[in-house]
Amino acid sequence: MKKKTLLFQVILAILLTNSILMNNSSNLISATLDNSDSAPSKLTNYNATSSTEYFNETSHPRYSLASRPIDLITYPHKGYPEIIIFDESLTVLVNTTSDASDWEFYLKSGNETVFLNILHTKYEGGLWHFDLKPSINSAGLFDLQLNCSAGSDYQTHSVKIMEEKSYPFTFVHLSDTHFPAYDIYNTTDICLRNIAEIKEQDIDFVIFTGDLINGPSWMFVDPLTQRPLAAEIGMRLALWVMDLLDLPVYMIAGNHDLDSSTILPDDPATIWKKYLGENPVLNYSFLDWSFIGFGSTKEGLDQNDFNFLKSAVSSRANSPNVLFYHSNYKEQASTIRNSYNIEVMLYGHEHKEILSVKDHTLYYCQAPLFYNASTIFTVLNETHLEMKESTYDFTILLEEVTESSYTLTLFTSMTLFAIVYVIIRKRKENLS
Repeated sequence: MKKKTLLFQVILAILLTNSILMNNSSNLISATLDNSDSAPSKLTNYNATSSTEYFNETSHPRYSLASRPIDLITYPHKGYPEIIIFDESLTVLVNTTSDASDWEFYLKSGNETVFLNILHTKYEGGLWHFDLKPSINSAGLFDLQLNCSAGSDYQTHSVKIMEEKSYPFTFVHLSDTHFPAYDIYNTTDICLRNIAEIKEQDIDFVIFTGDLINGPSWMFVDPLTQRPLAAEIGMRLALWVMDLLDLPVYMIAGNHDLDSSTILPDDPATIWKKYLGENPVLNYSFLDWSFIGFGSTKEGLDQNDFNFLKSAVSSRANSPNVLFYHSNYKEQASTIRNSYNIEVMLYGHEHKEILSVKDHTLYYCQAPLFYNASTIFTVLNETHLEMKESTYDFTILLEEVTESSYTLTLFTSMTLFAIVYVIIRKRKENLS
C-alpha cells in the first residue's frame, strides 16, 4: 500500500510540474474587432457600370485559360500554387483512374516550354502522386500542362521557379474583391486598376482571404432574365482578373464564395470546387515560415476538415506561422490560436482595416481591394516581419515553442521513468 501511495505521489508531482511549466500560453485570446466604418468616400466616382466587354471572353488574352476548371490536376493550380528553386523538384497530384498512362508534363510561360522529368510516381487514395523536376533551370511564373491517356489539363500560374529563396521576401495580402460588383461599387473596374499598380511591386506571392465573388449582384444582370448573373460568370471573370497579377496567388473561400442563394441560377460552392478545388485547407512554406489557410461558410469547417487544419498547424508548431482565413466563424481561428503559437493572423470579411497585437500575435484584417486596399508584408528573417513601416518581433513566441517542446520531452521522460520503475518493482516482488 505504501508503494502504491508513493507511486501516486510521484505521478501527481509530475503532472503538477508540467501544468505549471505549460501555464504561460494558456490565456491566449483572439483580437477584438474594431467597429468603425472605413469605406473611403473617394470611390464614388467609380460606380459607373463596366463595359459588358469584360464578360466577352474572346476579347481578352488568357481569359479562357485562366478560367479553365480543374479537370485532372488537383495540386498545384491557380488557387494553390507551388514555389520551387533551381534544381528542386515539385509535387503534382492528379485525380484519375489507376490505369491512366502516357504521362507528359510541361511548364509554359509565353513562348517558353519547360519539359518536366518524372522522378517518381505512386497511386494512393484515388490520386496519382508525381515527383517532377524541370529539365532546365528557368526562373519565372509558369502554367502547368498535363497530357495523359485519361485526358488533359491546363492550370495557369501554378508553378513559380526562383533561382533561390532568401530573406527578405515579400507577400501582399488582398481580400474581398466581390466580383463583379458589390452594392453600389463596380468592383471590376476598381480591382482592375488596383491590380495594375500591385503587379508593378516586387512581390513573391499573394495571400487572398476570401469573397472572391459576390454571388448575387444587381449591377450586372442577364439581359434575357433580368436576374443577377450566374456565380460561374463571376468566377470566370474573377480568375481572369487575378491572373493579371502575374503572381502566384493562394486563395481561400469566404462566405460569398460558398453560400447558396435562391436568386442565382447555380450554386457558388459547387462553382468554387469546380474551378479552385475541394480542399478548404492550404498548407505551404517559404524558407522558415509556414503559411496555413482555410476557407469556410458561416458554419465553419466540418469536423474532419477542422481536424486536418489542426494537424497541419501542429506539424509546423516549431516554425513561425501565418494563419489566414476569411472570418473567425465558430471561433475556429481563435481556437487554433489558443492551442498553438501563431505569429500572424490574416483575415478579411469586415470591410475595414483592423490592426492589433495580442499575446505577441499580429492580427490584421484587410479592407476590400475595391476600397483600394492592399498590404505588403516584408519578412526580414525567422523572427521579424515588417508592414506599414513597423517591424514586429516574434522571438518570444518561438522561444515559448522551444520551452514547450522541452517541457513535453521532460514530462514524457519522467512519466516513462515512473512506469518503468513500477514494472521493475513488480517483477522483483513476483520473483521474491
